[in-house]
Amino acid sequence: MVIDKKEFAKIKRKVIKQYPKAKTVVDSNGLYYVYDGEDNFLTKEYMIPNQKTVAEAWYWFADTMKINQNIERTHPKRMDLKSFEAKFARLSKRNRK
Repeated sequence: MVIDKKEFAKIKRKVIKQYPKAKTVVDSNGLYYVYDGEDNFLTKEYMIPNQKTVAEAWYWFADTMKINQNIERTHPKRMDLKSFEAKFARLSKRNRK
């Protein structure tokens, strides 16, 4: 996988916006991973393998951020009855107009 400098900067900016303390770290085997600055939750939770290049490490971390956001947004435990009723009321009001 080849990531040009412009795309790499875009990916890194997106990650840094959500994780300001994120940085690239090299493990004992010479492979790279992105440390989120706190507890490295995403890397552990989604078992992102360490990558050969810095750009690939940032790419996979950003991609995992998107997946995590999608899961958090649509997870059934996140939707309680109160938020569902508010959403339904908002949609009903919109449809009445």
